[in-house]
Amino acid sequence: MSEVRAAWSPWTQRLAETPPWSPLRLSLAIACGLGAAFVALEAGLDRFPLVLAGGHTRGDFRVACVMIALVAYLPAAYALAVSGARRALEEIAPTLRCTPAELAALRERAGCFDARALRGAGVLGVALGLSTPLATNPVPDSYAFWALPPEADVHRVLLPALGWLGGRFVYAVLAESRWLSRIGRELVQVDLLDLRLLAPLVHQGLRQALLCAGVLSLLALTLVDVDIAPGLLAVTGACLAASTALSAAALALPVRGAHQAIAAAKRAELERCTEEIRALRAGAASGERSLADLLAWRSYVAALPEWPFDAPTLLRFALYGAIPLGSWLGGALVEKLVDRLLG
Repeated sequence: MSEVRAAWSPWTQRLAETPPWSPLRLSLAIACGLGAAFVALEAGLDRFPLVLAGGHTRGDFRVACVMIALVAYLPAAYALAVSGARRALEEIAPTLRCTPAELAALRERAGCFDARALRGAGVLGVALGLSTPLATNPVPDSYAFWALPPEADVHRVLLPALGWLGGRFVYAVLAESRWLSRIGRELVQVDLLDLRLLAPLVHQGLRQALLCAGVLSLLALTLVDVDIAPGLLAVTGACLAASTALSAAALALPVRGAHQAIAAAKRAELERCTEEIRALRAGAASGERSLADLLAWRSYVAALPEWPFDAPTLLRFALYGAIPLGSWLGGALVEKLVDRLLG
């Protein structure tokens, strides 16, 4: 398999993979740092009475908390997606048609990207993040920091970081998925008797779908507060739709190449069976297998699914898709409980 080698990974990924750090610890450290700074700002400006009073101030406060959670979550999700791709490669390595040197090159490539492409994805994310206030608030109020409440200012400070991390996460998921797809198409030896050998690619797709469901779940929390800005509902809806599409792509892309390999193997085997059946019927074959055996094998091959998904995999993906709905319902329930407790 031809592959352009890249040997660069962001510092957050390297830190998450360096003991005693881990993706979870990195996420918690970022969340605690940003959360502490935000709470100190709110306390210093005596904003908590307004937050407890409800209204737009509470909504702005909650949206800021969700954004902090996303900024903390995305570096960990990036690292987990990359480590999952490495794990999938190791698990599927016994089925690959490649030399030890080629396998070593694949291992070196896993988790490393072209620095320019990764930077470009981050810059695109920053541009989208900076344009969000233009859609949620009418000009000239979009970036009137002096006229906005402190919570809204925090939104605008966090948006570039959120866009940078989000753009790179999307790029990493799509790039690793396409890379695994090429491996599945070009290097995997398909055994039609046991498609479970392709399970590592399916598992990586599910891991990535779960990571995308985490983004969706956090975004869904903002649906409780879409009334704090005129265009927030449209922006949140667009982000949810994009994240849903990414989740589906994250599941399907890693196994797309394997799907093509399975389809090619099925066509070749069906053609071979057909030729053998014709030769047997014409009396030109010695008949190592009976006509009934050949017909039964041909029916078995024809019925094989071309995508290595089984019912539990699809059920698990559906459950992942239900997580954001639960997040939104939970957020709405908590909001009602808080309003009731505060009178």
